[in-house]
Amino acid sequence: MLVLSVAMLATACGGDSGSSEGSGYTTFAPPTSTTRLLEDAPALDPTTADGVAVRALQEIFTWYPATETQDSALRRARKWLGPTLIRTLDTPPSGAETPKASLQWADWAKAGAHVEAFAFASGEKAPTGADPDTQQYKIGIEQTVVYPDGRRAPLPSSTVVATVVRTPGGWLLDEFR
Repeated sequence: MLVLSVAMLATACGGDSGSSEGSGYTTFAPPTSTTRLLEDAPALDPTTADGVAVRALQEIFTWYPATETQDSALRRARKWLGPTLIRTLDTPPSGAETPKASLQWADWAKAGAHVEAFAFASGEKAPTGADPDTQQYKIGIEQTVVYPDGRRAPLPSSTVVATVVRTPGGWLLDEFR
């Protein structure tokens, strides 16, 4: 019964796509993440509003636990940050606001791992306002922990709404949530 069900499903789902002539078997390509297909697409222009959002967030979500503190990524992304994030970055934290390294961060540091981020602009539009000098984009972020031995471990993906502002120097990431 199971064999018959599988055979009927294979026939209904695509005939002989990828099959060998006369073999009677259908082979299917393994599934591929849409996001990973985006890696092959041309990079966004880092001078455009969405390009700045993607580039800044990719930098912010790339981490080096063995050599940096958890707040270092924001400092690394400084050249893409707008006035609101610069104020946040330049305001000294109080004792209560100082983040403590997470256990996971400490484990990655001990293992000598780093976290690579891949960011992409979503095709779905974020809510927009009436100000042409402020744009919002939904940005997808995928992170992968990379260990010194080459082992890779994906982290759960996330989506943020990025707000970029036009300044005399160009577009800058001003907020993300």
